[in-house]
Amino acid sequence: MRRFSSYGSPSKKSHYYAPRKALIANALRQLKGEEDEGGHYITVWAPRQTGKTWVMQEVVSTIKQDAKFDVVLLSLQFLYEENDVNIVAQLFALELVEKLNLKKLTINSLKDFHRLFKRGTLTKPLILILDETK
Repeated sequence: MRRFSSYGSPSKKSHYYAPRKALIANALRQLKGEEDEGGHYITVWAPRQTGKTWVMQEVVSTIKQDAKFDVVLLSLQFLYEENDVNIVAQLFALELVEKLNLKKLTINSLKDFHRLFKRGTLTKPLILILDETK
């Protein structure tokens, strides 16, 4: 039997939820783009507790099934209280290095940050989704 939940992402098995198929399909289309043209930056904005993170988790889950892309959903909550831009760049880079399995890459400061996106570092197009909360 399904039940209502107002905390965190809904479980498709046990919670009532709105599938939002058209919204998810539109986000996928925007991020992946047309053949050989590349995707687009998108911003998902809505009031709190309206399902933004859940929608993007659904998008990530779908994109991960496509071997043409690397996709990372990264919560930025761990950077909330950090003020030093070099530490922010280093921590952000460390998260990406780990999630993309780029073990040989070292980022120590903002000056090194460009190495993440330098030609040859990534083997596939990257779809990077930044979430302000978790």
